[in-house]
Amino acid sequence: MEDLASTAWKHLAAPAPTADGERLERDSLADRVRDAVLGMIDEEDLADGDPLPSTGALAARFGVSRTVIREALSALAALGIIEVSNGRSATVRAPDPQLVRFYLARAIRESRDDSFTTLMDLRGPLEVRAALRAADRFADGGEVPAGRERLLALREELDAALTDSELYPRLDLRLHQEIALLSGNRALQGLLEAVSIPLFHAMQDVRAARDLHDMVGSEHTDHLRIIDAILAGDPATAATAMEHHMLAVESFDITS
Repeated sequence: MEDLASTAWKHLAAPAPTADGERLERDSLADRVRDAVLGMIDEEDLADGDPLPSTGALAARFGVSRTVIREALSALAALGIIEVSNGRSATVRAPDPQLVRFYLARAIRESRDDSFTTLMDLRGPLEVRAALRAADRFADGGEVPAGRERLLALREELDAALTDSELYPRLDLRLHQEIALLSGNRALQGLLEAVSIPLFHAMQDVRAARDLHDMVGSEHTDHLRIIDAILAGDPATAATAMEHHMLAVESFDITS
């Protein structure tokens, strides 16, 4: 198995032509070192607060100057990936959900006319998995009574707000966030939270279209089926109900 130093060197030394055909110079070399350090953090499974090797050790490891290392570390610090302090080795920072939120929101917006489909392509499989995992945890008794009480309270709120076109989408978002929380999967929860803003706007648009076409109610039936399956600890039914809900939402024409 190839060691990290060899892998990093191949990454750093690989040709990368510029517009005029020349190899990249120092600025781009710092970018390569930045990527190599990211790879090192991932491959060595460094966690929040873990120190990176010293500037000198990194320079020797990647075969570049300390100046290049400092530039690469500064770039990573600016992204919130590491923390740099004078007189101390850089340390890894906890993942910043705002970075994921910013990237996904931009990616969805840049889809332009197809942003709704892009959102559903990302959201659909995650929501189905979240419902399955949440129900699975209820089957084991792991989310009783706190999770049960929250879901039952949301069920009542959704019932009462069905005709409220402003409140219902807010409760809709809360329900899906709660299901993600109950899944117990922090990565899954983080991804769904990262798209919460475009997701809420989409929920508002879908509700407006339902109001326009007198189609309010079917989404509520879906929600109740999903909640009941999770509370019953039935993963297969919860996943099937959520998949049906996602397909129904995806097929809804919010442009008409």
